[in-house]
This record gives sequence, structure tokens and C-alpha cells, in this order.
Amino acid sequence: MEGVLTDSVDVAAFERDIRAARSHAAVQERYRAEIARFGYTEAACGYFQITRMGAATHFYFQDWPQAWIEIYVAEGFVNHDFVVSEARRRLMPFRWSDVTAARQLTLGESRILAAALPFGWTDGFCVPVHGPGGYFGLITTAGKPGELHFEALQGLHLISLHTHERCRQIAGVTLDAKSGFSVTARELECLRWVALGLDDRAIGSRLGISPLTVKDYLASARLKLGAETRAQAVAMLVACGLL
Repeated sequence: MEGVLTDSVDVAAFERDIRAARSHAAVQERYRAEIARFGYTEAACGYFQITRMGAATHFYFQDWPQAWIEIYVAEGFVNHDFVVSEARRRLMPFRWSDVTAARQLTLGESRILAAALPFGWTDGFCVPVHGPGGYFGLITTAGKPGELHFEALQGLHLISLHTHERCRQIAGVTLDAKSGFSVTARELECLRWVALGLDDRAIGSRLGISPLTVKDYLASARLKLGAETRAQAVAMLVACGLL
């Protein structure tokens, strides 16, 4: 699809359509039909859940070709996927070309772009979704889009948000904290001070408790989180949006 695309997105009509959808497949079909007008041919919509074993990916829908999935797994692209890493630290939508224009990709990231070309994917569009309790999801597309004007990008942003939200509702996924970690308020408070670089004595002084009590709180938190070190415990809670 070449040239400047001037088509706009009827966001209200799109939202009405997917509000009536009762399955992820129905939402996916409507979304795919809309993004195809702008040159995007594949899409995935889902969220990440932090567990004691790491981040688990849950797809509401995805239609990547099986050949791409096999390459993605075999090449270990999960460890270099700049779309996911950028989505974690961004609030606004972005294209692959926005990332490559803003910074130099690592070797692993560049390999992903090179592997995408044989599939006809020259660019992608990603919308991060951040919510309460550390909820982190995204909806991402790939294809060969033309030059999209601002209104089209705005429309794609909005229909992507509506798509993700409708899929979340259908799946019954709540926006509460999903960690399942029963860390107490005091344990969490101690970990927050650890994250700022304080030792047990300094934390105890701030909280009016003994360093030994601080040590006990932190040991209890690590046990609940299944973390081997304080740093790992902090990292897990940061990923959950709790620190």
C-alpha cells in the first residue's frame, strides 16, 4: 500500500461493532478488517502477568504466521523484542520506525527487523496498555503501511484501545494486582526503602523499628515472593507496578 493514506477511522462505529462482539475471534475479525485499510496484515492483543517464574504472556488473540512463531522461538527473539521493551516504558503508541529513528537498535533487535522483512513487514504499530495493579498489555500490528497522516494514527490508537478493552472484558480479566503475592504493607514499605539503597539500620531508623526487625520483614517478603535476593524481590514488585 503506497502513498499517503488519507482515510480516517470511524471510531464510534468501530466501538459499537466490537461492543456487540461476544468472542475474541469476532473482535479480532473487526479489528483486522480496519487495520488492513492502512496496510497492516497481522496483529496480536494480550497482556503480561508477573509470576514467581517470570513474566507469562497471555494472548486474547494473535494471528502471526506459524513460520514467524517458529523463527521467533528458535532465535530467542523474546529476549530482544524491542516492541515489548518500548511498550513497557511508553504511554503513547509508536511505530517500529519511530524507535529506529529515536535510537540505535541492539544487534538482537536488528535481527528481529531483518527476520520480519521476508514476511513483507516493513513497519509495525504498537499501543501500550497500562492499568491499575501493574496491569501491562499491548496490541501490536505488523505490515507494509503507507505514510499515515496524523488523523489516521489517532484513529488507529483509539480503535486499538477499544479492541484491547473489549477483549479484556470478554476474558473477564480484572485490573486488580495480579501478582498473587501476599506481601504485607510493612514488608512492602521495607522493600521500597531497599529499592532506594538503604540498609537495615537506615530503614529501621526511618520506620522506628530495629534493624533486626527490618531483616525479618525482608526475609519474610523474599520467602513470599520466592526471591533469592532482596534485589530480585524488588525487581519482581517493580514489574508488578507495586514499587
